[in-house]
Amino acid sequence: MSMKVLLCDTAEGLAQLQYALLKSGEDLQTDVVTDGVRAVESAARTQPKVVVAEIGLDGLAGAELVRRLIATVPEARVICWTTLPSPFTAAEMLGVGASGYLLKEDGPEAVARAIMPVLGGNVVISPRIAEQIGARFGQAVRHEREMESALADTSEQLDLLTSAKAEFLANVSHELRTPVTVAKGIAYVLKHRGIPDDEREEFLEKLEGSLEKLMTLVDELLTIAELDRGTLLLQLVETDLAPIVRHVADDMARRYPAVTIEQAVPEHLLAVADQGRISEVVRQLIDNACRYSPEAGAVQVRARTMDEGVVVSITDHGQGMAREIAMQAFNQPFSTGEEILRKERSGIGLGLHMARQLIVQHGGVIWADPLPAGGTRVSFCLPVTRGERLTEPPPITADVEAPALRPVPRPALEAS
Repeated sequence: MSMKVLLCDTAEGLAQLQYALLKSGEDLQTDVVTDGVRAVESAARTQPKVVVAEIGLDGLAGAELVRRLIATVPEARVICWTTLPSPFTAAEMLGVGASGYLLKEDGPEAVARAIMPVLGGNVVISPRIAEQIGARFGQAVRHEREMESALADTSEQLDLLTSAKAEFLANVSHELRTPVTVAKGIAYVLKHRGIPDDEREEFLEKLEGSLEKLMTLVDELLTIAELDRGTLLLQLVETDLAPIVRHVADDMARRYPAVTIEQAVPEHLLAVADQGRISEVVRQLIDNACRYSPEAGAVQVRARTMDEGVVVSITDHGQGMAREIAMQAFNQPFSTGEEILRKERSGIGLGLHMARQLIVQHGGVIWADPLPAGGTRVSFCLPVTRGERLTEPPPITADVEAPALRPVPRPALEAS
């Protein structure tokens, strides 16, 4: 018994299909139509086993034509033979129930060869469409993997940031509690009369120191907030950095009497800078160096003018900070380098991040170098002319002549 096949195409396409089916030698009974509406009507009347349709005809076409044919003859297999070389169209046709998607460029013989496989429950796709679908699938898989990797990195960064913020809050609590406790205790003592004048003066100095520490913490937090919002305004003027560096170094020597701060600062050091903000940067870097220096250790503060700009370097000889930890502290707030630094010395984790932000705002660069013998050297370079921006750390050469180190005498240890 012959098998019924319905063909829907243009007159030229029908002629090619009929000739190919005749040559195939199969016992086929074919009906032909030239539009989608008639194809559905003919399918309802003849109940074909296979429908071969050009889905790009005018009128009823595309996915709607395939759906209507399958709804009319549920057991029929629909093969799309079309001029539309789109993997998306192919996926759509297969999605609504088509059993094959072949291109006119594959030839009518491809349709004749596809009839028996689709009747056996297989799906037939044009080699060109299969290649495109494979490429798209490969891209989708790669994109999914990239997205998964990016999501994992984002999740890891979020976990690190969450952990860093929790650590930051704990550090802030610790850093604030100490001076507040001292200030409350001194205030309580000063309420009572009968305290000798010399002791009262000592208590007042300690109270002033505690309040100054509190103000420093608040100023750091406000500066970071302004930097993050982009509202920080710098007053960039030609500035002599030499007295600023020397003043900060002398002040830090009084704050850390157990650490010797050695200075190598020229008489004048001209650069374009905001005096107050650069003073904050130098203070942060020297404070970090003193925190992490061993008792009776030394910190070197060196400044000089080079071809690339004004370079200020602060070197400590503590345990040292790995380069990746330094980069993390520069780039992320709330990082204290906890892997290598003692908790009681770690501070609130804003120093290096704030210093980098301020130096970048000046158009300068800042970097850290771990020293082979232990310790870390942190340096920054500022432009010497307005509008100049530095992009690379300047090379530090051994033949740069620098002033002799000037040790700062350590004052007598104060009672804590």
